Amino acid sequence: MSNDLKNKKFLIVDDFLTFRQAMKQMLVSIGGNDIDTADSGENAIREMEMKSYDIILCDYNLGTGKKDGQQVLEETKHRNLVKYSSIFIMLTAENTMPMVMGAVEYQPDDYLIKPISKEVLRSRIERVLKKKADFEDIEKAIDNKEYMSAIALCDERVTKNPGNMLEYLRLKSNLCLTIGRYDDATEVFEMVLSMREIPWARMGLGKVHFFTGGYLKAKEIFQSIIEENRTFMEAYDWLAKTLHELGSLEEAQKILLRATEISPKAIVRHQKIGKISQEINDHDTAEEAFRSAIDIGKHSCFKSPVEYAGLAKSLLKKDSPEEELSVLGTARNEFRGNRDALLQTAVTEGIVYKETNREEEARKVIDEAAKILNGMSGTIPVEATMDLAKVCFDMGDKETGTKLMRDIVRNNHDNEQVINMVQDVFTDATLEDEGQKIISSTREEIIRLNNKGVRLVEDEKYEEAIEYFKKAAGGLPDNKIINANAAHALLIYMDKKGTNDQYIYQVLQYLEKVKMIDPSDEKYQKLLNLYEKITTSKTHQGA
Repeated sequence: MSNDLKNKKFLIVDDFLTFRQAMKQMLVSIGGNDIDTADSGENAIREMEMKSYDIILCDYNLGTGKKDGQQVLEETKHRNLVKYSSIFIMLTAENTMPMVMGAVEYQPDDYLIKPISKEVLRSRIERVLKKKADFEDIEKAIDNKEYMSAIALCDERVTKNPGNMLEYLRLKSNLCLTIGRYDDATEVFEMVLSMREIPWARMGLGKVHFFTGGYLKAKEIFQSIIEENRTFMEAYDWLAKTLHELGSLEEAQKILLRATEISPKAIVRHQKIGKISQEINDHDTAEEAFRSAIDIGKHSCFKSPVEYAGLAKSLLKKDSPEEELSVLGTARNEFRGNRDALLQTAVTEGIVYKETNREEEARKVIDEAAKILNGMSGTIPVEATMDLAKVCFDMGDKETGTKLMRDIVRNNHDNEQVINMVQDVFTDATLEDEGQKIISSTREEIIRLNNKGVRLVEDEKYEEAIEYFKKAAGGLPDNKIINANAAHALLIYMDKKGTNDQYIYQVLQYLEKVKMIDPSDEKYQKLLNLYEKITTSKTHQGA
């Protein structure tokens, strides 16, 4: 064991110096050598930004008004500051349900209750190390986006190391879900469940039904999980998502509220409650949820302008314009320099000013929002753009509102849900017929644009096609079909001419876009297989 720990990089996170010193001595006594410490969650994150740790021992309670252990854990997961093979152990003297349940949702590798003996520390680390040892090459494949290779390695490990079988199967199933291979994921989940009833496998089946549109079956599965284990928090979130898809918004809200009674510290859940509550015009609950999200999220990586804008919109219904603007002013300070946040804040300020008949101030912030949006590259935030268009229509600026709606359609021409939302905005602006024509003509424009690039590939004008789709994807960063065909042109070229790092990087960027939009897309699956075939069978060479 001591030799195993000699080459491991440790990070101890605790706000008490004496405990950090005692833990460091304990780790040295069992073979640890490379050991760093941090006295706060904020400093722990900074340490992890600069150095890759193998084992993190983090106390839950890191001081009043500061980032706690749960928030450290969620930020490390959210920002990929730790490898899959890394170990995160939560240390706590706290046994209250809200704290424990909050941490459970983000799944540390183990818990240790203070006081901690050397023997317990050694055995826990040894146990988790054994489980993690075989994951390093799988992790490397995942980092390289070689998902099929990672899945094959999981299959290989199941045969070689059956004692760790469930870990490999769980990782394999997650990879299958990530890339939309739902039949393969189902096969894994059903195999695990045939051996014994395991919640994550049952949960996975529910997700497959959700992703493939089987919402009633998904609902049934998530409900059964909650009935059997009321503290399995992920099931509440997925049940709420499913109910939302089924149009049962009030029921979805109730499920999320039940979840917050058990686990009150999950900021994203409060954000969801706020948004659903606004959809059903329950502005009191929305206000409470967004206030909770702001309070809980002070030190969280999930803090966002969503809750500030949401709170302001809820207060608008209660005729509290000064408090609304104060909330939005706080958001401007909290997210200074964040263009997405400034856009959302400016748009919401415009809504507040317009609703309170302060036309000149509304025009000023709407102009600001339009400039921010025009200066943004990459992903276009649909919700904020729609809100901006609504205010423009309300203020009589039909030209700007129409342009914004057309931009949304251009990036989402094959997304019926978004197209329906765009039509609703036109209808609310008493432009229903004109909106239908704009949507139709814009969709036809994108189809023509895409077909021109496809013909270049078919005519084997690959370099021309690559440049054409690169330009098209730059102007339509969220269009699934354009991004998929941009990747396809590069892959066909590399298959014939050889790979190079620049093109591989570009392909990964395009494929990541498609995956974010629709991982189950059939063309995405084929492109992913072609990418892995090309990158694993050919040596890098200049194009």
